Amino acid sequence: MAALIRHDAKPDVAFGGVRVTYLARSDATTDALGIYRLTLDPGTPGAGLHRHARLTETFAVEAGTLALHLDGAEFDLGPGDFALVRPGTPHAFANRSDQPVRFILSFTPALAREGFFESLADLAAAERLSDAEAMEDLMLRYDQEPLAGFEGWSTRGG
Repeated sequence: MAALIRHDAKPDVAFGGVRVTYLARSDATTDALGIYRLTLDPGTPGAGLHRHARLTETFAVEAGTLALHLDGAEFDLGPGDFALVRPGTPHAFANRSDQPVRFILSFTPALAREGFFESLADLAAAERLSDAEAMEDLMLRYDQEPLAGFEGWSTRGG
């Protein structure tokens, strides 16, 4: 199955200042790879501190500035910047700027990551992003270990 996604495609999932467009779905890659375009509004949290046991994750910034916490260090990534996060590496990301940030996020293997985004949207709609039990359950299903609670998933900052 071939896929062509235009730069102005409508997001597949949107919640709390986050818009996700599926570029390479896990079902199209036999779960080997998932690629997603994310846009975070100004001051929007992306993901609190966490790590993955199996997933390799990448970030490629297209526009704006992405704040990335990676293995104990803080980075501001701009257009053209790229980060590779290996399994087991603690990381978090957010948009702390006053402009939107747009980046490409990938996961290898994908582990049906679309379900993670859709479940986050459901929790956000129910105002449950700070519900520890619900968030832990979601993360366990998608190879994600929270390392600092859930405030980084729902607290807007500047």
